[in-house]
Amino acid sequence: MSSIFSIEGNAPKGKSKKSLELVKTEYFSLEVVDNRTIALIRMLLAFLALIVTAIAPASPDRLIEITYLTLIAYCLYSGLLYIFSFKNVTIIPFHLRHWIDTGWYLVLVSLSGGTSSIFFFFFFFSILIAAFRWGFNSGLRVVIVSAILFTVIGFAAAPHDQEFQLTLFLLRPAYLLLIGYLICYWGGLIVKLKRRLALHKDANKLSNPRFGIDQTIDTMLKRLRDFYDADQCLLITGISSPPYIWREVNRDDADEDLKVERTEAAKPLINLPDKTAVFYQSNRKSWYRSAKQSAFDVSTGKYVETKQINCAALADLLEAESFLSVPLIQRETPFGRLYLISQGNCFERSDMEFISQLAEHVLPALENVELLDRLATEAAGRQREKISRDIHDSTIQPYIGLKLGLEALEIKCASGRQINEDVAKLIRLADSSIAELRGYVGKLKGESGEESGKVLISAVKQQALKFQEFYNVEVNVEAADGFYMNDRLAAEAFQIVSEGLSNIRRHTKSKRATIGIRREAELLVLEIKNDNDGTVRAGEFLPKSIASRAESLGGRAHIETLESHTRVLVKIPL
Repeated sequence: MSSIFSIEGNAPKGKSKKSLELVKTEYFSLEVVDNRTIALIRMLLAFLALIVTAIAPASPDRLIEITYLTLIAYCLYSGLLYIFSFKNVTIIPFHLRHWIDTGWYLVLVSLSGGTSSIFFFFFFFSILIAAFRWGFNSGLRVVIVSAILFTVIGFAAAPHDQEFQLTLFLLRPAYLLLIGYLICYWGGLIVKLKRRLALHKDANKLSNPRFGIDQTIDTMLKRLRDFYDADQCLLITGISSPPYIWREVNRDDADEDLKVERTEAAKPLINLPDKTAVFYQSNRKSWYRSAKQSAFDVSTGKYVETKQINCAALADLLEAESFLSVPLIQRETPFGRLYLISQGNCFERSDMEFISQLAEHVLPALENVELLDRLATEAAGRQREKISRDIHDSTIQPYIGLKLGLEALEIKCASGRQINEDVAKLIRLADSSIAELRGYVGKLKGESGEESGKVLISAVKQQALKFQEFYNVEVNVEAADGFYMNDRLAAEAFQIVSEGLSNIRRHTKSKRATIGIRREAELLVLEIKNDNDGTVRAGEFLPKSIASRAESLGGRAHIETLESHTRVLVKIPL
């Protein structure tokens, strides 16, 4: 959990203020309990303590008046925080409030019997808020400080006229430490899982064909770097076919992303087992100075031995205190390796498995972005060729005739012959050229949309051939040409078809599929059908991704499962 809280006073030297603020704003604001609920519970605890004290006054009796005043002041403080929570006004920073609560409880303990005080249990409120909002380290700090100060103040404030109870003196701090540690562990786990879900959500948003493949990859590397508050994020691709492409995103040059070919420099960094993720932490700054390293096999999902991997040498090469390296695998073939590098202890063992899962989730989306980007480039090239031909055939030629006619007219005018008929011909030629230009401009404005439909069908056929080549699934494309479709709809339709094919590969054993693209009235109909192998029962599931995409376009999707085949039918308004 150290990666989550490295900015809370333990940030490595050299980290920029801009990066730390970004991490705070984007990932540390994830709340398990909302502010208003916390303020309400704090206020209820304060008034409950006041009522209980009034019913059964705390000992010793000589301090009961001060205890009442302190409880009333705490009630007013809690009430003000609750009122301001409705107005979204922050009078005290949220990361300080649990410490202020701890201070109130220490004062109440000192006034009401020391270690035997009934206000001992209030410390768990501060621990819960710190752990479930800010994570393990923050909660553990509250636990340790509360236990130490409770012991010291409780011993000092204990009535001297009463017998000292050693068991009570030792039991309550131990109880606070042990139960507090469990609360911190669970709270930190929830914070970590919510941050990871936020990163998954960001990855989904970034997988947009409009951004292009290079910008998408660079942005994802920056998000990973900021998520872990690391110093550098490095991606090496092209392992299967050198030269290696080196992409680097550094903390110090946040606005300068590096993409170059570095075959020799990359060789030592890729000489790791193909499907093994590696975690290393030197701990040179720790008192025990014991390095940690682990390896995780992404293909089997199990941790493996690291004796054959010289992690210390890699750390020296990277000039890093700790690093995390994860292989990127596509179609069972490693094609790259991702490195996260830090001068502090930003990573933990479980991050290998998390980043491997994130890569498995993101890589198919990146592949689709790359394919769509290439298809858009090819479509733009074909459109430019078409425009060039159209201009040459329908625009330049009439103007060449107009020029020749004007030259002939000049000769006739010089010889004194009649030119009225020739002028009329030139006017008709100019009118004809203007009409052709207007028609052409109308086409450029999008009054004819046949190209988008053709590009979609071509892209689906390419995807079908690719799917058949790599996964040995025969895909037949049945498509009708000649209907209008805008660019966004074509891109979304391609994503739906890709997701349908991916579902067939992942959830069935079928070796034959059919993709249908047709128009019914004012609807675009996409049909994704595969032979039924008995692994899917009728009504068992509806592909959520396909259904959500269809709904976002104003359409709908449903699944039909028969004895012979399973069919996903998507209908979208044109």
